[in-house]
Amino acid sequence: MPAHPPRLDPRQPRRPPRERRLHRHRDRLQRLGDRQRGARPTRPLEARAGVREDGGVIIPVTVVTGFLGAGKSTLVEGWLSALPRDETAVIVNERGDVGIDGELLASHVSRLREITAGCVCCETQAELASALVELSGLSPAPRRILVETSGAASPAGVIRALTRGKARERLRLDGVITVIDASRVERALSFDLAVEQLGFADVVVMSHADRADEAALDATEARLVRHAPGAVMVRAGRDRTVPSLDALLERREEVLRILPEAAGAHAAIDAVSLVVDGPLDEERFADWVEEALGAVEARVLRVKGILAMEGLDARVIVQGVGEAIEVTVGAPWGDTAPTSRLVILGLGLEHEALEAGFAACAALPARNDAG
Repeated sequence: MPAHPPRLDPRQPRRPPRERRLHRHRDRLQRLGDRQRGARPTRPLEARAGVREDGGVIIPVTVVTGFLGAGKSTLVEGWLSALPRDETAVIVNERGDVGIDGELLASHVSRLREITAGCVCCETQAELASALVELSGLSPAPRRILVETSGAASPAGVIRALTRGKARERLRLDGVITVIDASRVERALSFDLAVEQLGFADVVVMSHADRADEAALDATEARLVRHAPGAVMVRAGRDRTVPSLDALLERREEVLRILPEAAGAHAAIDAVSLVVDGPLDEERFADWVEEALGAVEARVLRVKGILAMEGLDARVIVQGVGEAIEVTVGAPWGDTAPTSRLVILGLGLEHEALEAGFAACAALPARNDAG
């Protein structure tokens, strides 16, 4: 995160007070440009896309990841078959000289790019960045871009190509969907890569759920929640209808699970749950994000929270995946007591320091100078 963020152009039109306060810290709290201020986080694709300052459309990018053999391509094929053929551009990453998944998806989309020379998280990251530039520059532009990674890919490299590539001003990360075989969870979780893929997830799809009974699925889901705090959990199988791609992404903010203090998700993954009873001071919170989280951003996999800000009557939704942080305004608090909750998932995090820093962001009680 930059130590001295660029100032906003004072010639820009003034925004409503509720929106103006958040917009002031746009460059400090999020990486991918202006957002649809005041919109509900749960909103259709057109609203999630957004508009650039030059009037161009920002294209949402969905990343579908998951361990080897989890069933990603089957799910992606089902989602694409329900969408207009020209609506979505797809990038498929496979290990091997011959692309099988791309051939399966080709009948459902008109714009498809295959990357088979290696994982897009490392060996072919430059090729992924080039594909994003090419697809985002098409006319007419696709309404969304979907990236299906190989089972051996880390989402971190994909997000890096998105947030640091030449097309970053035209794109925004719309969500990470992680697919895991519900019948082989024990084996998958023995690999650090599978645990990392879960840590990045906005949505976790438990595939092959028809191979287990409900009690076993409940136990599996409870275990996965520890690895993917705040993610929406969905079960998929032959006897289950999987929600559409848009429906899954629109449910992202439905779930915010606060982990117990000592609930580390994995030997190498730390999960820190932060709670402040009441609103935060916006300036102090922005400073904390920039300084404390900025210092460890390379080790942060996931940030997700629902915050109360002093002077705002609505929830503030924070979504962070890798290096991309997004802030949007949610539903009004109404009769609900405002509470600020944040979950951070990462590597080698200092729990006590993060807890103390977040607590220090609490808004101070109003002083009464009358007496």
